[in-house]
Amino acid sequence: LAQGLLSIAIAVFVGFMRVAPLCFGGVCGVSPSTMEAVIVDTFRGTNAFFGSATAAYQVEGGRFKTVGEQNSGAITGELRASHIWDDFTRNTSLYGNDTADVAVDFFNKWQEDVALVKSLNFNAFRFSISWARLVNIDPATKEQTINPDGLRYYQGIVDGLRAKGVEPVVTIFHWDLPSVFVDYSNLTAHGGMNDPDIVGHFETYAKLIFSHLKNVKYFTTFNEPQTTCVNGYGQGVFAPGLKTNRDMYQCGHQLLRSHARMVAAFRKTKLPQQGGKISINLNQDMMYPRNEASPEDRAAAERQLVFRLAWWADPIFKDGDYPEEMRTYFTEQGLDLSFTEEEKGMLKGSADFYAMQHYSSLLCTPAKEPTPENLGVDCNQEGTAARGWWASASSWLKVNPEGIQKMLLWIHDRYHPESLVITENGVDDEDTGSTAGATQSCGALDDPTRPGQCGACTLANMKDEFRIEYYRGYVYNVALAAKAGVKVTGYFAWSLLDNFEWADGFRCRFGLVCVNYTSPTKDRTPKSSALWWKSLLQRIGETTALV
Repeated sequence: LAQGLLSIAIAVFVGFMRVAPLCFGGVCGVSPSTMEAVIVDTFRGTNAFFGSATAAYQVEGGRFKTVGEQNSGAITGELRASHIWDDFTRNTSLYGNDTADVAVDFFNKWQEDVALVKSLNFNAFRFSISWARLVNIDPATKEQTINPDGLRYYQGIVDGLRAKGVEPVVTIFHWDLPSVFVDYSNLTAHGGMNDPDIVGHFETYAKLIFSHLKNVKYFTTFNEPQTTCVNGYGQGVFAPGLKTNRDMYQCGHQLLRSHARMVAAFRKTKLPQQGGKISINLNQDMMYPRNEASPEDRAAAERQLVFRLAWWADPIFKDGDYPEEMRTYFTEQGLDLSFTEEEKGMLKGSADFYAMQHYSSLLCTPAKEPTPENLGVDCNQEGTAARGWWASASSWLKVNPEGIQKMLLWIHDRYHPESLVITENGVDDEDTGSTAGATQSCGALDDPTRPGQCGACTLANMKDEFRIEYYRGYVYNVALAAKAGVKVTGYFAWSLLDNFEWADGFRCRFGLVCVNYTSPTKDRTPKSSALWWKSLLQRIGETTALV
């Protein structure tokens, strides 16, 4: 009987394998070794850059002065001025009431972290500058001057990377707008990014960077304008917490005007003649029709891509103006958001390469109750588990490797960029603690009821095989897109380090390197995924140019 049952089991397994091939990292029917071979074959000898990334507020730490305290003198030493995320974390109930006041102490540990970048065979590193650290801003006049201590810190990072043969890629703005530009008593008029006055302030800030920070060839102006404006000005879940359509689209309009002016300032320097290049980091999930056979669902998915990605990319990579669908929508909603002919000319072509950021995918269908806010479209992740998409620690991130290939092809077909760099891609797991053999979720870092191992680098965090499968599957699909004609010239893994994940606090760990939050020195230990990257990049070999 036992032998008969075993025979039946084997037959069932063989039959299952014929109809349901093994899947690795969301890719079915292709072995891990084959995926890696395709990646290596695609990028070896192409001069494509491979790097990792961080952002100032998420990693730096360091004390800050409030706007009132800034009246008493300039910021010096480890100090910086306050910004809207300092304000937001204190005035909003974020996960665990966490803040990034210390973060992972990159400010004091950057030399160790630069050495980590090199040790993992990455030859590029993307980081952002904190406006509130690099520049002194007079609260009354808004006059901006370089903070010598802030400049010394950032120049040290650049020079440290250069000394190790790692290319620095600098993002000028990653969400941390100085508080001095925001009037919390009148956010609709003076909420920072929705204020027309911000354009001149950004231009001045950018000019200070271009004239003072040396040995940087590659810049991006804004990180994820969609997230900045939708989350921070339309949905209120990010700083500064506004929740209106008007403020969201005003934010987008002033951000695009700022980008154009910053790029124009860059191109008036000697940097372009020295090989310097500039772009903007545009994020987008892939939008699938919920039912591929439904014309309505296909139209809904395309509309969402237009209103979330073409919003930014059309003015920059196409014709200097919003997509026609958006211009019609603005007129219908009574929103006066038009560019002057001069601004259109400045926007068109205001990027030297396409900087893409991608993590996940959504399913779209027409909304049952169309509103101006939902654009008549309902895109969500219902039913994604049935499609085999993995969940991550972040509710918004479902693992669908094919999505990055489809997104790359959509961008390629619409904009035909001569160079495309993936400046963020990655996945997170949850910081958990073990008590009496049970795994528990973690709360705030200072919560005395937190499980004992919360914040530490546990075995579960370190042996991150799921992250290896994520990266393998996604980079494999990037390679397939490159073979199909997309001119991929770089890829950056998010993130080098576990860090402060905005509204999720320290709950979600995206790092290739584990940070022990319980340690006063925030000790770093490379995870299995970091060692996987080190091995893969060794096979790909050295590269020399980003774009």
